[in-house]
Amino acid sequence: MAANNDPGSPDVELDNVQATLGTSRYRVRSLLGRGGMSSVWLADDLAAGDRPVAVKILNRELGDDAEFRQRFRNEASAARSVDSPNVVAIHSHEEPGPGAAGPCYIVMEYIRGESLADVLRRRRTLPEHLALDVVEQTAHGLSAIHAADLIHRDIKPGNLLVTPEGTVKITDFGIAKAAEAVPLTRTGMVVGTAQYVSPEQAQGKQVTPSTDVYSLGCVAYEMVAGRRPFAGDTTVAVAVAHINEPPPALPQTVHPHIRELIGIMLRKDPARRYADGRELAKAVLQVRQGHRPPQPAGVQPQVHRQSDAAHPATSELGALTEPGLRRPTEMRTGQFAGAPGHTAARPAQRGPAAAAPAAAPRRKPARKKSNAGLWLTLILLLAVLAGAIWILLGAMSERGTGTPGSSSETTTTEQSWTEPTGTTDDEPTWTPSEEPETTTPEETLTPEEPTIPSLPGLPEIPDLGGGGDGGNPNSGPGNNSGNSGNQGNGGGGGDVNGAPFLPGLPPPPGLPG
Repeated sequence: MAANNDPGSPDVELDNVQATLGTSRYRVRSLLGRGGMSSVWLADDLAAGDRPVAVKILNRELGDDAEFRQRFRNEASAARSVDSPNVVAIHSHEEPGPGAAGPCYIVMEYIRGESLADVLRRRRTLPEHLALDVVEQTAHGLSAIHAADLIHRDIKPGNLLVTPEGTVKITDFGIAKAAEAVPLTRTGMVVGTAQYVSPEQAQGKQVTPSTDVYSLGCVAYEMVAGRRPFAGDTTVAVAVAHINEPPPALPQTVHPHIRELIGIMLRKDPARRYADGRELAKAVLQVRQGHRPPQPAGVQPQVHRQSDAAHPATSELGALTEPGLRRPTEMRTGQFAGAPGHTAARPAQRGPAAAAPAAAPRRKPARKKSNAGLWLTLILLLAVLAGAIWILLGAMSERGTGTPGSSSETTTTEQSWTEPTGTTDDEPTWTPSEEPETTTPEETLTPEEPTIPSLPGLPEIPDLGGGGDGGNPNSGPGNNSGNSGNQGNGGGGGDVNGAPFLPGLPPPPGLPG
């Protein structure tokens, strides 16, 4: 069977990598992955007891640039000092000697697992608590990198490895800064993946650790939304969107605290983001505990200040208040003097005095009118009204009820009527009898007795008895009951109807006695 001499075949490529590394230290086993700047191979470190390692071999065009090799050397040396469970450990780095041909490569810790990009390609989104866990672990790894005065510059799902135990590890740091030395026309790539590049990085400005915070914010956005915050037909269009456009709003199904956290991470101004991985890790911890994410330490709360020119709706709104509450027109210009966020409008000065305005005396703020006098007057009126009602009720009760009577003895006078015996000597007489009647003390009601007006004199009616000579004993009974009342001289007279007069009472006026 003929050997495969195709340079692009896996066997030929593996033999080329083995020749590059040599046979004394590493034994290449298989290809793990390939990226825009490098390819990663699985090998055994023979000097470390066949320890499995990952060998990242950079593209040859990068190694041909002298400035790139210098930056690569510096960054790789510094990266070896980073010690964090969330950062892939770097064992060694190699580069071709002066004048020698060959690629640069890095020997790293081999991680069993897969990249976050592979997980998202299969699941599209992650549950919120898992997305926060990825962000927090990555922030811890970035805090170790930033503490070593390093900036990753290329945080993306492909550079975040997830182990079967759930540990997130950052890889591929220290290479992006070295790649900045290679012109874009030669490499055909952008330093930092365009979908996750920060605005300052896309503009070629100086980057800070907050650049990695922005890129991680793009990763967090993709984990909860299932899409990247910015997209475009070209790499340049995506980079311009990062610079000028705000990120689209996350779905309302995402927890508000997570939306706020990602919003802070994706701020255009690096000074308004979290400064580094350490501050970001603290913020994520607050969110995982159910609190709102804190604002970055360098962000001062902004106070909205109203302009001097009031909106026309303001005057219209004031016109709806009670007329008594409105201030005079000349006082309105100074009504907000001294209030925070407001500036009292002053008329422009004219003439020489405008050049050096004298300090005008500060007008004392108008004291708020008190309603104490109004309440006091109302209370007094109520007291007077209550007193008048009380007096009126007392007067009515005195008229309708009597005073308690005292214990007294009343005399009841009874009169008896003696019928005549039929003889002339017998005369009807009244026999008064008095019996004392003792009553018990009690409250009695004394109704008012109406006044009966006196009757006018009545003329003597003919054919009726009465009014005869009381002194004639032989008169006899009259034609009616009225004549009988005139018998006897001392028996008293009678009225026109024959009723006898009570002794001691005068006859009605107009009648004979």
